Amino acid sequence: MSYGPPTGGYGPPAGYGGAPGYGGPPAGEPPKNYLMFNILGIFGCTVVGIIGLIFALQVNSKWQAGDYTGAQESAKVAKIMGIIGLVGFILAVLVVLFYILIFVVMFGAMATSPSYY
Repeated sequence: MSYGPPTGGYGPPAGYGGAPGYGGPPAGEPPKNYLMFNILGIFGCTVVGIIGLIFALQVNSKWQAGDYTGAQESAKVAKIMGIIGLVGFILAVLVVLFYILIFVVMFGAMATSPSYY
């Protein structure tokens, strides 16, 4: 009895070599990661934006590692958080614009009103 390598050599493990295309990456590119929505979401809804940003950054790395289901799940969470963050960003911009408008109107009214002192 010999303790050397097997006589048949080292081949691929069992389970490989199935039908072509089986077990490989899905056709196409990784799912959309909604990175820009989540970056803007940080300015409008900080916590939601950061959580979405973490999931958005996981999409491509999971896809490249072969975790295609995990990449799709991360993309779903990133999309939800990105939409929430984007709405928060838009609301924050509208609030800032509203306050700027109020100040412009107030200072305009003060500048055109007569002074009595």
